[in-house]
Amino acid sequence: MPRPRTFDEADVVARARQAFAETGFAGTSLDTLLEATGLARQSLYNTFGGKKELFMRAFLSDAEEAVEAVEAIRHGTDSPIVRIRSQLVKVAIAHGEAQAPPSLFMKAAVELSAQDSEVATAVAEAFEAMRKHYAACIAEAQAAGEIDADADADSLGAYFSAVIEGMSTLGGTGVPRSTLLDIGFTSMAAIPITAEGRMRLGTADGDWS
Repeated sequence: MPRPRTFDEADVVARARQAFAETGFAGTSLDTLLEATGLARQSLYNTFGGKKELFMRAFLSDAEEAVEAVEAIRHGTDSPIVRIRSQLVKVAIAHGEAQAPPSLFMKAAVELSAQDSEVATAVAEAFEAMRKHYAACIAEAQAAGEIDADADADSLGAYFSAVIEGMSTLGGTGVPRSTLLDIGFTSMAAIPITAEGRMRLGTADGDWS
């Protein structure tokens, strides 16, 4: 009769996620992974299948959270244009000077996308979901009269995906919050904001021309 498990799978995946985020897939040895998760070697193989399988569980969990964080900008009481700016500020504050925990999603995207088709597919799907969420927020701002109706919402969605993920990556290298905020505010200049949009952003918050 098999022994009952004495560990929580979700907790193990979270611990593995942190270990892989810090040192990457190749840089995380099996011994390091066992120490980080508290699992015995056989328990890891019996439950998850091996190092790669546990990595994928952790990676997909992080990718899902990354998409959910972007989806959140489509909800809230603020106007769409304010939500977009707030997301830029939030990322700058959270990631500036390497304050945020390392992202397994971004580390895996850089380390493995070129050589692992499963990771590459998951990264592409996650970025496409992010692009769609940003594009939807742009479209909402257009419907609210805050952004020029002729603007290409899909292109701006892709643009903000690149800008915000780039800000996160730069922050992880130690770039200060002030620099990330400058990047974020400057990126707003790519949006053809209407007079209504400028009014909702507030004249005291900067030049949005």
